[in-house]
Amino acid sequence: MALRFGMFDQLEHPGGVPLHELYQDRLDLVSRAEDAGFWGYHKSEHHMIPLDAAPSINIFLAAAAARTSRIRLCSLVHLLPFYHPLRLVEEICMIDQLSLGRFEFGFGRGISAPEHRLWGLDDAEAEARTDEALEIILAALQTDGLFSFEGRFWQFRDVPLEVSPFQRPYPPLWRPGTLGTAAALGVSTLAGGPTAAVAKAVESYHDLHQPGIGRHHQPQVAGVRKFFVARTDTEAEDRARASWVAYTEHLTRLFRRFEMPVPNDPTLGGDFDRALAVQAVVAGSPERVLASVEEFAANSGTDYLVGAFAWGDLTIDEVRRSFDLFAEHVVQPMLAAAPA
Repeated sequence: MALRFGMFDQLEHPGGVPLHELYQDRLDLVSRAEDAGFWGYHKSEHHMIPLDAAPSINIFLAAAAARTSRIRLCSLVHLLPFYHPLRLVEEICMIDQLSLGRFEFGFGRGISAPEHRLWGLDDAEAEARTDEALEIILAALQTDGLFSFEGRFWQFRDVPLEVSPFQRPYPPLWRPGTLGTAAALGVSTLAGGPTAAVAKAVESYHDLHQPGIGRHHQPQVAGVRKFFVARTDTEAEDRARASWVAYTEHLTRLFRRFEMPVPNDPTLGGDFDRALAVQAVVAGSPERVLASVEEFAANSGTDYLVGAFAWGDLTIDEVRRSFDLFAEHVVQPMLAAAPA
């Protein structure tokens, strides 16, 4: 099937570069992705950790909206316990209006209990707060006029809502992390691992799918993996291996401080060889990476592949070269060969 491409970004700080340069370069990368024909840009949210140097999704996506005109802009995800729900409603409406309806709303509780604790939140309440905040947000996005709500954590009476989303009744929804939950809600999600595992996840999602809150949009299951492209396989693997060490350190820093395990550890315990084996990362020459992506397109059961290109301590120049090679040797040939 014809494949669409997306970019996943934690806006990890590689070190050695001022924040303003990192931000401007990353906005340039989003523009490059749009020019290359990418369908979507997905920004995560983390706090107080070098894994995320831009912890405000809303500010960054607003800046990206001003720099682009076609690419979809998705939060992946807004950590709902960290927000006042009505403030978030207003900002969702603003991003959706600023982007002329290109915003997609990803939501979740977040996997990092240390971030909750450092923020002053009770991580034991995270699930309940997430559920209640989501109920408020979706109801408020559909309300014109006065909004009221009575819940465990939040109570509102006759609150005037003066802004509304561009997309009605609300933007498309994403819920990564738990396939069954996403399927029950009828919203889009991600699946990692080898192509066969992605195909199994796609099949399971369709078996479990309910219309739910995602009934207003066509949900999708996207495959996700990291990429690093260089001139040769050896060059790419050597540099990606070193960068995996930095990625592991960044992601696990707070967990190590609090002596807590990492849930569903994306770093695979820092084991780069295992990451290669399960296709959590694809590192190689343009020819090797193209073959991997073609195999994904043929066998994954989905038409959407989301790649992370800036991770670990890859420098701005390394990320740009890797992405440009991916765009030239993978994306452009595959898009050109796709049926009209």
